[in-house]
Amino acid sequence: MPLENLLTLIKKLRERIDAHGDALRQSEALTRYALIDPLLRELGWDTEDPDVVMPEYSSGSGRVDYALCKNGKSVIMLEAKKLDTPLNDAIGQGIQYCLVEGTEYFAVTDGRRWEIYETHKPVPIDDKRIVQFDLKDPSAADACLKALALWRPSVISGQIAVGGTPVIGLPDNQTRTTDPQPVEESTVQLTEPDQDDAEWTQLSVFVPQTGDPKPTEILFPDNTSVPIKTWKVIMVEVAKWLINKNILTKDHCPISGSGTRSVKRYLISTDPAHSTGTPFKAPYPIDSFHLETNYSGPNCVENARTIIQHVGQDPAQFKVRLP
Repeated sequence: MPLENLLTLIKKLRERIDAHGDALRQSEALTRYALIDPLLRELGWDTEDPDVVMPEYSSGSGRVDYALCKNGKSVIMLEAKKLDTPLNDAIGQGIQYCLVEGTEYFAVTDGRRWEIYETHKPVPIDDKRIVQFDLKDPSAADACLKALALWRPSVISGQIAVGGTPVIGLPDNQTRTTDPQPVEESTVQLTEPDQDDAEWTQLSVFVPQTGDPKPTEILFPDNTSVPIKTWKVIMVEVAKWLINKNILTKDHCPISGSGTRSVKRYLISTDPAHSTGTPFKAPYPIDSFHLETNYSGPNCVENARTIIQHVGQDPAQFKVRLP
């Protein structure tokens, strides 16, 4: 699977979403046929071979739309939704099914957005997520690299990881069942900050406690930074940066908070109201978006991470300077 072939397919699927979005939003079957199956095939999963892909897989524990198999045993359970259907509802039940079945990975997709989870990792659900990507992200190349987490040789060898740069396809004289060399997880290449890295803490590992002093500055992946005067500035400036870079778009909205208690509460939306209809308590307008900022300091940090991850970016590339 040469990488350029995968990139070409992703560009084609993006065009297909634009051209046939209305029909895809009405039909799970069409979404599977037009978006999901082509990507699985390009990543090495022969959707016509029941030894490799078992559709409508069921047992006494439940049913999923696909079981991606190795030697007749599922290695990934995949739940499919019609285009633009929320994915959250399927995650908990799907992971539980995998735990019962002994399946190591669970994936869910609406054909455009994909999320992959390590089911047996003893952490909260959000921390089980290995990768998420959106075929309509501004960078098709970035989506391409992240999609490599589903590359069949990597999956069956237990080396699920986002593709690194450069990535090459298998030589013509090598079969697709050969275990590949491990690939390093990677995001888009970013400029190193001029400031001393020792002074900065990655947002991915920054977990403040109530009463802790707030950071003094936030540094973005493009090496720009802004001062932090209040905790909510972290959420606001992260959202502003993503919107200005056209990474966060209306297509990503609404974005809900992490955790089961926060699913009905929106962090950012095009309308300043939660799913229950309750208005935002402290809305902050950013262009045509509205950010809910009525959160404690630690929650503002967690919410910033959630927004970053929702649009397929890496919180480790965002840093804060501690006092």
